[in-house]
Amino acid sequence: MKLTSLFFCIVVILSSCSDTPDAVRTDISITADGKFYEKAQLIRSVRFENTSYQLYENLVCVAHDTTNTPNRDVSWSTESLSLYKNDILEAEFFKEALYIDRDFLIESSNSVYVSEIRSDEKMTLLQFDLDFTSAPGYQTVSFLQLQEHNIMQSDICQIAGSFITKNGDIEGVGWSGYFAYELPFNLTERNEMLHLDFDFLNVQRKNEYYILKIKDGVRFPPNACELEITIDPFGDTPLATKTVTLVPNTKVTLLRMAVEDPIQSDFYFENWVKIHVSGQEGWIENDADLRKIGCRAAG
Repeated sequence: MKLTSLFFCIVVILSSCSDTPDAVRTDISITADGKFYEKAQLIRSVRFENTSYQLYENLVCVAHDTTNTPNRDVSWSTESLSLYKNDILEAEFFKEALYIDRDFLIESSNSVYVSEIRSDEKMTLLQFDLDFTSAPGYQTVSFLQLQEHNIMQSDICQIAGSFITKNGDIEGVGWSGYFAYELPFNLTERNEMLHLDFDFLNVQRKNEYYILKIKDGVRFPPNACELEITIDPFGDTPLATKTVTLVPNTKVTLLRMAVEDPIQSDFYFENWVKIHVSGQEGWIENDADLRKIGCRAAG
């Protein structure tokens, strides 16, 4: 199944309710029906000259009989995050995205991991990694920017691959099903929100195709065989081919991938791949040729 969009959006509801962190549970308490434990724990504090922020994680777990199993491990699930500004509840995040019917908490749980992308005396940018039920090989994130008098957040963003923070910038590594490739991104401010956008200006184009750089592209064929490669499917003679002979010690380097939609997660491979082998370069396009040169499908 091919996804034509990287992002799906979940609206985070902002709240102006007054409540102080003192009213938030920092120890374990039991719900009225006696079935669940709840707690809220401080996971991040940010302070500017006249403003302080506290980020709390709201957790729940199934209550158990400590009489019979006093040493039983407790598995907590994150239900939402609460942000306080100067002791006033400012926002609640991810309540819908992290929702699990409490009757199923024994079988599943959610987690949120918070990391700092960059920070100075005027701004702190945080990344949230949402670890919840999704397809293997995906990463789901959201971003929050805190300033003295301003808060900006992003929608929830999902990628088939991973997001990497380098020198305060956010980069993407996509996964084709056979290899990883670079996905350049920009985190921008627009309409009082953060937006993680694909950086189309930083990607080469050939006709209707985007040319993406492949990471860690060295492969070795498992067997001796012949491989037909297309010399230049985007040039004046797109059907011209040549044949190279492969043996198990032949080094093949995957260089670029050409795709019509750079934000894709198609595990059924149908994209052009440029390779370098035996002093020659050319393009291959299908699963069979990828397997010939030593690529293995993985989710």
